[in-house]
Amino acid sequence: MQRRTLLRCAASGAAAVMLGARAAARKTLLVYTAVEPEWLSVYREAFGRVHPNIDITYVRASAGPISARLLAEKNHPQADVVFGLSAIAMENLRVKGLLTPYRPQGIEKLNPKMVERDSHWFGMNAWGGSLCVNTDLLRRKGLAVPKSWHDLLSDCYRGQIVMPSPKASSTGYMFFLGWLQGFGSSEGWQYIEKLHRNMLFYTSSGARPAAMAAQGEIPIGLSADAFVKPFMRFDIPVQSVEPIEGIAWDAEASGLPAGCPHPQEAKAFLDFCAGPQVAEIAARFSGIAAREGFSTPKGRAIAERFLPLDFGRAASEKADIIKRWQTIVSH
Repeated sequence: MQRRTLLRCAASGAAAVMLGARAAARKTLLVYTAVEPEWLSVYREAFGRVHPNIDITYVRASAGPISARLLAEKNHPQADVVFGLSAIAMENLRVKGLLTPYRPQGIEKLNPKMVERDSHWFGMNAWGGSLCVNTDLLRRKGLAVPKSWHDLLSDCYRGQIVMPSPKASSTGYMFFLGWLQGFGSSEGWQYIEKLHRNMLFYTSSGARPAAMAAQGEIPIGLSADAFVKPFMRFDIPVQSVEPIEGIAWDAEASGLPAGCPHPQEAKAFLDFCAGPQVAEIAARFSGIAAREGFSTPKGRAIAERFLPLDFGRAASEKADIIKRWQTIVSH
């Protein structure tokens, strides 16, 4: 009896040691992200299938607050990965020395337009700046569906448009880049001033104008086709329009923070971000995957409307652009 008791104790002790070893082998990654909340669990589950011993803890906010947090923590880095921030925001982080170059496995299969030349960041997916319109509301107000950016300047749309703030939202800033780089600085600022007269208000979220249009709160929201997608499963009279002049675009990009606490695990996560699992998620999210061969037909059609954008210039000019816009809206 005593011998059996000793054996049971020994077995229990061995099991406890094994469980402890497994627990000790698990790692936790602190991931700073601007990915839309409903997609975070999708990425977590997909990563868990590849790396079951690495747990993810997300800190989620818009690109502006995430960037500010990384800057505040520059001398004592906390984040292991920057995940799903706009390419414009990532370029700003690069300029400030907050990112370490890393070439993930499979980077050669990514669209080169979505990869920073020294591999400080790379895109997972892209989206374009679309008009999200509620066709029922427009019909009831006797308004036509706008087809071009310049259509929005008509007096008939006064108070009928909502867009993201270029200060609070990377999507909002993306629109400004399209107008300023696509039309030229002088014509672009004239356009921004005239459009402001028709604007009802500016939102802090890039997705919010699409939701407002889908929910019948506003006829026209400047957002992205990707943010309209979740509403398409319902019988809602909302559609996205890509203006004929071409559209600004941005990419959800990821990178390695300088001095991150767990670099090996972080690199494993970034390899995952450049891989086929994330490309499949990208096709479901926006239809435009950074990894070649995964975009949907509609995604490829939208990408063909992309204007050429200089992300480096976008980062260096942002403070001046925001300051000038604030002067316009304060009048």
